[in-house]
Amino acid sequence: MKSFKNIFLLSLIIDLISFLPIFLVYNGGEMRDMMIESMGIEGLSQSIEGMAVMDTMVFVFGFIGAGYVASLVYALRLKDLSALKAAAFILGIVHLAWTLPDFVNFATGSTGHPPLAFMILSLVPIAGLFYVSKNGEIKS
Repeated sequence: MKSFKNIFLLSLIIDLISFLPIFLVYNGGEMRDMMIESMGIEGLSQSIEGMAVMDTMVFVFGFIGAGYVASLVYALRLKDLSALKAAAFILGIVHLAWTLPDFVNFATGSTGHPPLAFMILSLVPIAGLFYVSKNGEIKS
C-alpha cells in the first residue's frame, strides 16, 4: 500500500475515530463524567475553576483534531510527488508529537492516557505516513 491517497484516507478515518471522544466530552453528559473519573483528580468535578480549565482543554483539543482532519483533506488534493512526500512526513511528525505523551504516560504507569486500543490504533497513521513519505508512489 504505497498510495498516498490510501494512507491519507486511512489516517483521516482513524483521526476521526480518535477525536470522536473529544467531541462527545465537549457536549457533556456521561462521556464527560467518565473522562473526569478516569483522570483520577480528586474533587475536579466539584471545582468550578477546574471544570473551566478542562472545558478549555477539550475545546482546544477539538480544534487540534479539526486541524488534523483539514490538513489530511488538503493533502489528498496534492498532485506533486515531492509535495506529497513532504506533507506525509510533516503529518507523521505532528501525529507522533500528539501521541507520544500518551505512550510516555503509559510507560511510566500514569493513568493520563487513552485506552490501549486507541493508543495502538494511533500508531497506524504514524507508521503509514512515515512509510509513504519515503516509499510513496502516485497512482495514475
